[in-house]
Amino acid sequence: MGLEHPDPIHNDSMATDVLKDFRKHENIEALAVVNDDMKVVGLVTRRETHTVFGHKYAHDLYRSKNVEILMDSQAKHFDISTDIDVISRHMTERNERAHFDPAIITRDGIYYGLLSVITLLKSMTDIRLQQAYDCNPLSRLPGNNSINREIDLRLQNNVDFMLVYADLDSFKAYNDCYGYERGDRIIQMVAKISKNAIDTQDFLGHVGGDDFVLLLQPDSWRKKLECLLAEFSTESSMMYRQEDRQRGYIIADDRQGKEQKFALMSLSLAVVPCPPKSYISHVTVAEVASEVKHLAKKELGNSIVVNRRDHNNH
Repeated sequence: MGLEHPDPIHNDSMATDVLKDFRKHENIEALAVVNDDMKVVGLVTRRETHTVFGHKYAHDLYRSKNVEILMDSQAKHFDISTDIDVISRHMTERNERAHFDPAIITRDGIYYGLLSVITLLKSMTDIRLQQAYDCNPLSRLPGNNSINREIDLRLQNNVDFMLVYADLDSFKAYNDCYGYERGDRIIQMVAKISKNAIDTQDFLGHVGGDDFVLLLQPDSWRKKLECLLAEFSTESSMMYRQEDRQRGYIIADDRQGKEQKFALMSLSLAVVPCPPKSYISHVTVAEVASEVKHLAKKELGNSIVVNRRDHNNH
């Protein structure tokens, strides 16, 4: 997202210093207020500063006053990894007076920049257009372009995340045995339960076919994937006829046209940790994810396989 990076105001500053800053920099409409550790404590705006100093005796009254008399200590601030939809929702829920104030953006708890309402609206419009163009018609999820863009954005911003490559096992056999319409319902089911498993700071995309990509927070990824697999086990079993479900397999032709027994569908989840500065781009992450996916698919039933390879030189 396009941020502005004006120098913040220290919380020990005088109110008159803020006024001087706004007079000196006429293009700046707001400034973050930070403490010694560069942690955000509030926001000051040109509007509020001019309101306070707008009457005849203001300079005499406020000459010795701290920046706190101008500051909104409830101003919204978000980590740079926060989904733009979440930022938009919180900004539009503010009281009317603060509607056009920027949001403060932090990185790892430290002040990073300001996001104006105009920039937010432009970003939202661009994203909606890109998503509409790239949306998978079956799952209604973002496709390859959106997935690659989201991965690159997190890598460039040094966001710590876990990439999960999800692949259905025995899906072709199910399609052949039950028909493509039922197969489409399986894809839609996986999309639905994957959405249920994640939260607003995560990302879900549909590569195509029976492959999905999730970008998850590093502190909660395993619990989310375990919930996803548990729901998949319940939902997928109901997609089979009772006799197939009871015996635990279906009979269908393999890729050589030979009749084989195929286990009921399962989900293979290949997990690639992506700490800051670990990968150059989505291309290198995808290469590792593909390798881990092959390992995951060798496991029987639902599986979670995590990349344990050194990731500092990609």
